[in-house]
Amino acid sequence: MSLKEEDKPKHIQSFLEWAKNIKGNVAIFMHKIPDADSIASGQSMKWLLSKMGINSECFYTGCVSHPQNMAFVNLLDPDLKPLEEFDRTQFGCNIIVDCVPDGENAGIGDLTPKDFSLVIDHHKSTPNGGFKGTYINLKNGSCSATVYSLIYHSGYEFKEDNALDSKVATAMMIGIATDTDNLLADSCTEYEFEAYWKLFQYRDANALKEIIRFKRPKFWIDAKAEAATKAIIGDDGVAVVGIGLLPEKHYNLIADMADEMITWASVETSICFAIVDGENVIGSVRSTNSSVSVNELCAVLGGKHGSGGGRDGKGSYRYSIQGLCIEDDEDEETHDQMWDVVNRKETKRIFKIFKK
Repeated sequence: MSLKEEDKPKHIQSFLEWAKNIKGNVAIFMHKIPDADSIASGQSMKWLLSKMGINSECFYTGCVSHPQNMAFVNLLDPDLKPLEEFDRTQFGCNIIVDCVPDGENAGIGDLTPKDFSLVIDHHKSTPNGGFKGTYINLKNGSCSATVYSLIYHSGYEFKEDNALDSKVATAMMIGIATDTDNLLADSCTEYEFEAYWKLFQYRDANALKEIIRFKRPKFWIDAKAEAATKAIIGDDGVAVVGIGLLPEKHYNLIADMADEMITWASVETSICFAIVDGENVIGSVRSTNSSVSVNELCAVLGGKHGSGGGRDGKGSYRYSIQGLCIEDDEDEETHDQMWDVVNRKETKRIFKIFKK
């Protein structure tokens, strides 16, 4: 028996109250270069809104470059549209998932927080910058599980042998799994376990396996093999390696390398970094050392000219090299010399931070 609206959880009441005031189409945004949880949250929100008689479209910025996310898009068809196709005159309101609209990585173009009426997130950041809409954050491990809670408590159900329902259910399972380290992360809550359990029967088993067991391109394998021979491992269990100059489409290689390094014997904290698109130093941090605050470490590594943060032993940082950016038309020798300088400086900087 379904609950009366006044007896439903507060976040459901807030969502349903928001939905009552919707007029026109809804634009759904996510963070830049969206990951599986972000894409799944957008896809499942579009499904939920359609059940409520509300038309919506999902927009993203950057490229969907991680091979796992590419497999996700190819197999589950989330129907993402590039931000360039967004026409604000065609939408009555805007919402954002897995991010806050004033966040540095929010993929919202020239929109401002004031342009959003609903934010659904699970990170520590809270929306500012003039945002006055509805904010839903269950402080759980994934945005996908939050959206599932909205679906379930709003009274909508998936159907077996329905292709679209199967794709959406599988998408949310992928989003939950990837953002909670397969339900093992400390941030994982009852929302993730309940959603994963209830979605399981509607999954596309073949797509789920193929996406979870995604294949890495040979370029990644070769780059990681070379990086493994150059990694420096300190006596304190800190492993650091610079992986070179990368185009944006391969920037996820940085995190993949950090994930592999943390599995090495004697390594408790792994840091991998690279210059991406000739403009930014981007690094990924992983740690199993309980005395290391990855969030604080990434903030320090980002420095006063960049940014950084993380949770559950995972994080990232970035900063611009500004006037020293490497142009595509520069010769290979200049590229190599520039990388050599950045590599040596960044490696020394990281170990210096750990010695403080």
